[in-house]
Parts: sequence; structure tokens; C-alpha cells
Amino acid sequence: MIRPVGLIVTTVSLLAAASQAPAELLNKEAPVIVGHYRLNVTSIDAHMRFWVDTLGGTVADFGDVDVAVIEFPDTYIVLRETPPTGPTRGTTFDHIGFAVPDVPALTTEVVANGYELTVGREPAPGESASPPTAGNYGRFSYLLGPDGVKVELVTSSEENPPPITHHHVHFVNDAFVEMQQWYMNALDATLRPGQTDFFIGADLPGVGYMLNFFSWLPDEDLVGTRGRAVDHVGFEVRNLETFAQGLEAKGITLENPYRRTSELGGVAVATIVDPWGTVIELTEGLRDRQ
Repeated sequence: MIRPVGLIVTTVSLLAAASQAPAELLNKEAPVIVGHYRLNVTSIDAHMRFWVDTLGGTVADFGDVDVAVIEFPDTYIVLRETPPTGPTRGTTFDHIGFAVPDVPALTTEVVANGYELTVGREPAPGESASPPTAGNYGRFSYLLGPDGVKVELVTSSEENPPPITHHHVHFVNDAFVEMQQWYMNALDATLRPGQTDFFIGADLPGVGYMLNFFSWLPDEDLVGTRGRAVDHVGFEVRNLETFAQGLEAKGITLENPYRRTSELGGVAVATIVDPWGTVIELTEGLRDRQ
């Protein structure tokens, strides 16, 4: 049963107070980081079971009345109870990446909780086997949460790593190289060595490994993210008003100009859409929340 959003938010507030967990992004100095993901969901309760009970996120309280917020180290998952128009598959956004100490152990728990596994790259038209994915960073798995939200688990390379932390954001497109170049230009990212004929990456200054781009194989047209299970990716930006002006100077149109909003504790926001339909919300103020 879907509880009213007001009741959900009251529960969210009580849980956050009880845990005394700060709402905070860990990277304080980098000019651009991945700050949040906004999800359209059919049931906040169902997503709480996935993100909190299964993956280990913490309920956070920003005082909002129409969204629920889940905190992971270095990112937030923001849930709005609005049925999505479709899963992440088939959009230009492929998955959210998390790093964990033991991928097989957590994957086993995820499956035991009733969630499905999926593949990194979809099979080509007429083929049944999924092609290999890029990278040699250890074990990894791909999961499907409620509403078809796709998540990747990779093995953490840190010593004594936390149970789970945000790792990367992954896009897909036939024009995956052009997409990577657009994001390098927009976010002042740099080329990551090691690109292949189906994969290329970009690193955010002061952050490193973060933006990944795959080629798209299935014989279907990709659509943008608006209205889908992952509605948009949120990048937290230092000096957002100046950054937004810089985007316009680069020829990137602001769909929604720089402004202050009451959401997420009163952050500043601006919105852009990449040429392939991925919605990007730029914020300033999330990483300073305590």
C-alpha cells in the first residue's frame, strides 16, 4: 500500500533524527561533483526497501514536503512519488554506480531480497549474449531496483572502505564519444586514458573517476530522461551563478536559469539538457548541508 507523501516525509524526519546522520556530501573542495539523482517512483515505500534496507542508504531530512531523500556517501537519491514513464533502460542515462567492499556478498543479499540482476551492456540486435564491459577494477554486478532503476556495484579500491559509497554516473549513446566531449566541455572535465571502441570516460577536477560513456547496441532509439525512473542527474557546483554564465558563453542554453528554490533545504539551481535529452540539474548548497 502506498502511504500518503506527507506521512512518508514525517517518517523520514523521525528516522533521520533518530539516526543523527548528517546530510552531507563529502567532497568539499572540487568545483563540480555529482550531488544527487532525482527519481520518479511509483512507491516511496518500495524504494526505501531497496535504497535503505537493502543497499544501506540513510534517510535524510531536508524539510521538503513532497520528496523523500536518501543519503549515501557523496550523493543523494531524491524520490518523488510520481509514476515514471519507463525504466532507465532505453534512456541516455544507463545506471548509478556504487563502490562496496564485497560485491558478491551484497549482490547475494540484493537477490535474496527479491531484486533482479541485469547486464552492463545490452546484447546487439539478433544476439542473446551480452558483450563485455570495460574496466579491470575488480568484481562488479548490475542490479535492477524498483521501477527499473539500474545500479552497478563495483569493488572499492580503498583501504578499509565504507560499506557503500557513490562511485560514478554512466551514460549510453550511439554517439558516446561526442557525448563525452560535450560533458568535458560543459563540466570542465578531462579525458580519462583507456578508451576503447565502445567505452570512454571523463574525470571531474578534484574528483577523478566519475563520468562513463558506453556505446549503445540494441536496435531501438534512446529517449531522454525527463519523466523516466531516473528523471535527472544533479551536479553540485561551486559558484553556480558564474558557472551558469560560463555555460551560456560556451553556447549551452539554460533550460531554467539560475535561481533560488525552496527544495532540498533552499539550494540554488539551474537546469540544462544535453543534446541527447539527458536532464541535468545544477545545484549549489547541497554539499554544505549538515
